[in-house]
Amino acid sequence: MKKTYSVILATSLVGLGLTGFYAAKSNAEEAPRTEVEQQTEAQQQTESILNVTVTDSKSIQEKMLNAIDNYQSVSGSYRIILTPIGVDETVEFEVQQGKNPRSHVKVENNTKGEIIKETAYDGEFYWTVKHNQKMYKKTKASKENGAASFDKKGPRTSKNEKGEKVFVKRPDPAFSSNAKDVIFPQDYAFWLTPTNHKIVGAEKLLDRSVIVIEGQHEDLILAEKHQATHFKMWIDTETGVLLKLEETNDKNEVTNSIEVLSIEFNKKAKMSTFKAPADYQNMTSSIEKIEFDKTKQSEKE
Repeated sequence: MKKTYSVILATSLVGLGLTGFYAAKSNAEEAPRTEVEQQTEAQQQTESILNVTVTDSKSIQEKMLNAIDNYQSVSGSYRIILTPIGVDETVEFEVQQGKNPRSHVKVENNTKGEIIKETAYDGEFYWTVKHNQKMYKKTKASKENGAASFDKKGPRTSKNEKGEKVFVKRPDPAFSSNAKDVIFPQDYAFWLTPTNHKIVGAEKLLDRSVIVIEGQHEDLILAEKHQATHFKMWIDTETGVLLKLEETNDKNEVTNSIEVLSIEFNKKAKMSTFKAPADYQNMTSSIEKIEFDKTKQSEKE
């Protein structure tokens, strides 16, 4: 589905003499040329983006499923609103992938204006701090089923003995918690099937080139849970990161949304050693380990 664009320029020149004609022509061409060049450049960028993704409709989904391969580090924030369950939160994140994965994520309740959750991974331990309950857990990350053993070329969907669709999730070596919604959006990539969506355009968002996808929920359980029938995604074309998401119902009312407020890629991480507040209750079990979640049923939790 390749779109073709054209730019039509109409110029009217009137000269009273030979010198005046060339002067008028020169002056008239200088201003429009810059505008046309800008339009042509924007057009070429748009066509280039669309050609990359439309030719192979699965390419953008593959980037979403493997977004962590497309950057070394990422930091920023996003707002998430889930109307059916009364969630309105802002998530701040700093995540490092590659050979030395790390993460630090904070979740703020926008209604109460307070940090309610904080997670951190230092390469060995994963911290979960619930500030609204003044408690924390410090768990050792298991490497037994880690990212190194995951075959990203293998099938990412299958069916169980009941005929239900099962998604094979790629482990996140940085344990980036809530930040995965945008920086590793494989849950949302699984929404895309060969028949339920289409690419509707290319835009600039946060000074990033994005592809815009519109689709309809085929999973009826998910649709009921989210009180939504349709979705629209804005995907960063370079990384597969989700920069914006809107879900709407049959009345075209937005029921759920995610919007990245700021984002930076491949800046040197500033993460320091994490410590839970001294007066918080330690809920850690001495034998507890965190395992990588590799599979998931059809509906998004």
